[in-house]
Amino acid sequence: MSSLVVAREGRVAVLTLSRPQHGNRLTTALAAELAAALRAARDDDAIGACVLTGAGDVFCLGGDYRGAGPSDEGRAAYADALLAMDDAMARLGKPLVAAVNGDAHAGGFAVMVACDLAVAADDATFGLPEAAKGLFPFIALAAVRDALPKKVLFDVIYRARLMAAAEAASLHVINEAVPRSDVLSRAVQLAGEASAHDREIVALGRGLYYETRAARPHEGMAAARKALLAALAAADRSRR
Repeated sequence: MSSLVVAREGRVAVLTLSRPQHGNRLTTALAAELAAALRAARDDDAIGACVLTGAGDVFCLGGDYRGAGPSDEGRAAYADALLAMDDAMARLGKPLVAAVNGDAHAGGFAVMVACDLAVAADDATFGLPEAAKGLFPFIALAAVRDALPKKVLFDVIYRARLMAAAEAASLHVINEAVPRSDVLSRAVQLAGEASAHDREIVALGRGLYYETRAARPHEGMAAARKALLAALAAADRSRR
């Protein structure tokens, strides 16, 4: 049985992590399903944007690393699936909005941060509490480190501290905090608004952001020049 539910709201694909009895934690299979769904959405011209949410009362409480088993092969496959999922999010080429219907902890927090926009329940909590369980947010750190100031990041990690929605909003890791019942509809609305622009140009701009996150200044400018020229050519085509 699939742990990912895919539905449509007009031109918006709604992807729901559906393991509520397990805190919607990401297994190897669920991460692979999500990556495949994002790739399918990328290639479907009828889809203008995606919304990612969770079933039940939480968004996602992290990764189900125990489900990977004790073998090196199983653990490597688990890590590879998470990296492939992150790559599919980055390469979506369309707006990706998190509808954070409840707590987003550990890898779930990183998944939320990896989305372009986030609407969250006003009673949700956010953080990286892995240290309290004898771990460290190794993979999550790669996504979250640029989203939080260094002192806040390590305070959250070392103290296994959970942020309330008001603090998350003040740090701009979520865009809006709304009543839980309004989260999904508001996220779909934002996704629809974001997808109203020229699809090809938005894809170029979004791709530029992800391509240049770790680029040196001259590399970033070269990539920006390439994207600009491609966008101008796309604009010319749309006027013909």
